[in-house]
Amino acid sequence: MEIKRLESPLLNPSRRTFIKNVIALSASTSLFADNKEKDEILSVIRNGTSYKIPFIRDGKIEENGYDDLCRVFADVRAGVAVRMDPNLFLILTKAQQWLSSNHINRPIILTSGYRTEHTNSITEGAAFNSMHLYGKAADIKIEGIPADYLARLLRMCGGAGIGIYPTFVHVDTWRERAWRG
Repeated sequence: MEIKRLESPLLNPSRRTFIKNVIALSASTSLFADNKEKDEILSVIRNGTSYKIPFIRDGKIEENGYDDLCRVFADVRAGVAVRMDPNLFLILTKAQQWLSSNHINRPIILTSGYRTEHTNSITEGAAFNSMHLYGKAADIKIEGIPADYLARLLRMCGGAGIGIYPTFVHVDTWRERAWRG
């Protein structure tokens, strides 16, 4: 028996279909509204370790979860964690919820979060004034999700700076812009 890989139309929609799906989802569920009854968990893989961290509880940022996420998003080369922009975690949570609501339950693979000046200076292709330096950026991927799709999803979920690279997507909370690296 031959097993065929099923392609989901959700993974390669036209721009119009993608926007229509986002509007329909936001109208029919409370994904983008304040949901005060449900805990929201961000599922992340960093350096091969899986984390499932409650980030929103009773409609508010859960302080312990926030602190845990800041440690996961730390500069692993320098061993330094900072208070990350919570809006970055909200964007990632919304993106993960969108995928989950469409039966795509995969963790975010974090390749870079906060960077010290030293780490940033030795990171190939890093911008001099990178938002990683301020705890406002992450480089991520999600297995099986094309970079163009992930970039559009992150923009729809509130991402400001979106950069598409061969092996990851950059998202930040600074100002709206887009590029390919």
